[in-house]
Amino acid sequence: MKKTKNLIFTLVAMAVVTAFSCGGDSVGGEDPLTPAEERFIELAGTSGTRWVATSITQDGAPASGLDNFSITFRGTAEAKSYSSTDASPFLGASGTWDFNGTNLNQLIFDGDSDNVYTVSNLNTSTTPATVRLTVNYTNPSGGVAAGQNGTYVFNLESAN
Repeated sequence: MKKTKNLIFTLVAMAVVTAFSCGGDSVGGEDPLTPAEERFIELAGTSGTRWVATSITQDGAPASGLDNFSITFRGTAEAKSYSSTDASPFLGASGTWDFNGTNLNQLIFDGDSDNVYTVSNLNTSTTPATVRLTVNYTNPSGGVAAGQNGTYVFNLESAN
């Protein structure tokens, strides 16, 4: 009887050790997401996320001419793209975006590193999800004359 108990204990112990040593950090056979992949999914989802403006300010006052602003983030963690509506002069109708190097709280659109957008107040737990993008915008075509330079705050909510 004692030999049977020892044999059962040994087999159970071996099974536990084997189970814990085989999985690594994987969950369900998949490697865990990197912080950049997690942030990408928060912004773009798995098949694209459309964000619409709830308010936009320029230097603290309501911005004009951006009444129907929206941006859709999509792509993959390696090839990010966007499409936008009513986003001129900030963004084209479509283009590319990426994180500012390793800073996952800053976005660069179409390679324009002079206008870096800061991500804040990202909340994907609410319905709809919300995010704030802030940029100290300088229009490369001379925005002072056009009155477009300044600090812009885009409060957005998910429309998906």
